[in-house]
Amino acid sequence: MRKILIIDEEFNQHKIEREILERELEDIEIIELNYSMEEILKHREGVIGILVQIDFQIDKKFMDQFPALRAISVYGGGYNNIDVKSATALGIKISRSPNYCNHEVAEYVIAMILNFAKKLTYLNKRARQGYWGAKAISNIPIDEWSVEEMDILPQRVHGSTLFIIGYGRIGELVGRKATALGMRVLYYDPNIPTTGNVEGKVTLEDGLKRADFIAITASLNDSSFSLLNSKNISYIKKTAYIINAARGKIIEESALISALKEGKLRGAALDVFSSEPLNIDNPLLNMDRVFVTPHSIYISDKSIMDLKYLATNNLISMLSNGKPEGCVNCQ
Repeated sequence: MRKILIIDEEFNQHKIEREILERELEDIEIIELNYSMEEILKHREGVIGILVQIDFQIDKKFMDQFPALRAISVYGGGYNNIDVKSATALGIKISRSPNYCNHEVAEYVIAMILNFAKKLTYLNKRARQGYWGAKAISNIPIDEWSVEEMDILPQRVHGSTLFIIGYGRIGELVGRKATALGMRVLYYDPNIPTTGNVEGKVTLEDGLKRADFIAITASLNDSSFSLLNSKNISYIKKTAYIINAARGKIIEESALISALKEGKLRGAALDVFSSEPLNIDNPLLNMDRVFVTPHSIYISDKSIMDLKYLATNNLISMLSNGKPEGCVNCQ
């Protein structure tokens, strides 16, 4: 009997996937597995398709052990976990799951802009400590505030500048939401044609120098790897914030930590990191000006259901010689 493997340590159950696969494919055995290679290889005979989480690595050695394998569908918008070149040579189709969490990621960026601008984390703490009104910011009379105390005043978002790195579907969605707040939106994306005047498009250096908020929504590839290194971070205003909603390795983490420690950057919101999960000793976890979430902004009541439907239907489409939108090597 033909087999479909679901290799997953993220979701607790796969009822939706089973219902779709059993309805659309005949004579199929569906096997749910964790990341144990010993267990996975016990079922390698007859496997025609695999549904896999984005953090499980699939290389040529892995694929060589599945002679009947025809398609792999990834739970996630990326596919850095798969050796696509080897898969293509072996005749195995690969699909990612794009766009299922566009709104979730864009909403996170806007939420972090508002959190930083309105000093919500800080003022929530001060209110719980019993401080009220202007005294929540400082016990000193307003007209005697120092530069440092003025620096922690909440900011008006309207009229501030947002620089978006990566202006694909998520980046564009962030831009629309920010425009609705009255922000000035700039963006950098080398994949957008430069012919003609594209409103808002700037160079990386120019955008970094002008931004009050920097949102990273780019894909991770050779050109974006360590894009925000020490040189490029040095262009950023001391009063600016970085929000990384894309991939951790787009930022050179050591350079970011140094900039934060030296006061060359006002703060950062990070959902992704160069290595995950974060080591408990990572300095980012002990910085008041850093807002950390556990690579979870893609999750919502709607997005997970959309992801399950999309990844499963992509697999079925590839097994039926279709070319789903997320297929990265369909000819």
